[in-house]
Amino acid sequence: MASHIKCPNCGLYNTNQDYCTNCNTLLSYKKRRELTFAQDEKERRERERIQKEASPSFYEKHKDHRFLIVRVFVKVIHSIWMGFIAIGMFIAWLITAIAA
Repeated sequence: MASHIKCPNCGLYNTNQDYCTNCNTLLSYKKRRELTFAQDEKERRERERIQKEASPSFYEKHKDHRFLIVRVFVKVIHSIWMGFIAIGMFIAWLITAIAA
C-alpha cells in the first residue's frame, strides 16, 4: 500500500519516501523517533560523563589531602564503612542461605 506524506516544509506530497524529493526534509516518523532517541542517549551519556568528572566521591577527593590528619581520618572512615558493608553482605548471604 502506498504511503502519501505531505512535506511539512514545502507542502509537496511524497509516495513511499523517507525524505522529501523536493527539499530533502525527513518525513518518516519512525526515523525521526530513532534519530531523537539516539540524540537523547548521546546527551544522557555526555551528562553522566560530566557529572562523574565534576563530582568525585568524598574518599577520592580527600584521600590525597595535604594534611596528614585529614588523610588518616578519611581512610579510617572508609575502612569502617567497608567493614560495615562487608558485615551487611554477610548477613544478607546468611539469610539467603538459610531461606534456601
